[in-house]
Amino acid sequence: MICESIIEAVVSEMLACFKESDGFFSKTRDMFATRTQSYILETKKYLEAAIFGEIGNNTFDHNFGFESNYPWGAYCNLSYKQKYIVLADYGRGIRQSLLPVLTSIGSDREAIETAFTKRISGRSPEQRGNGLKFVSDAIQQNNWHLFFQSGTGSCSIDESGIKFLERPIPLTGCLAILDFSEGS
Repeated sequence: MICESIIEAVVSEMLACFKESDGFFSKTRDMFATRTQSYILETKKYLEAAIFGEIGNNTFDHNFGFESNYPWGAYCNLSYKQKYIVLADYGRGIRQSLLPVLTSIGSDREAIETAFTKRISGRSPEQRGNGLKFVSDAIQQNNWHLFFQSGTGSCSIDESGIKFLERPIPLTGCLAILDFSEGS
C-alpha cells in the first residue's frame, strides 16, 4: 500500500518539479513514448510499461487545456525513491475530460469511479474507454498497488480491489503513484 506520507511528499515535490520543468518532464507524447521504450529496453517489464504507458498517454489523449503557469505535458519519474513510478500532469483532469460525454457526473470521485469501472467513449460508435479498466485489472491480478487522484477524487487499487475516496485537498490535473513490488 502507498502510505499517506509518500502521497504528501510526491505532491509537495511535484509543485517544485513542474515549475522548474526538470528532466522528468515529457513535453510531448513522443518524449513520453521514448521514456516508456527505454524503460522496456532496460527492464524487460512489458506489462508495467503498458500500465504506466496507458496512464501517461491519457495526458496527451484527453487534455486540451492545462493550468496556466505550468507546462504542457507529463511528469514521469520511473524511479521515485527507488520504489515508485510517479506520473502527473496539470491538465483538465478526469471530471472535465468526461463531462462532454457524461454530463451527469457530479463530483471528482464519481468521475474517477466512472473512469476506472465503466466503458466510456467520446468517439461513438467506437468501443473505447478500456484503458484504465486494463490498468485496474492488471494491478489487482499482479498484487501491485496504484494511488490515483484528480481533483478531490481518488482511488487506491491493490489485490483486494478498488477503494474510491474524496480527499480534502484538490489536485489540478492527475497524479498516479505506482508500486510494482509484489505484495506492496
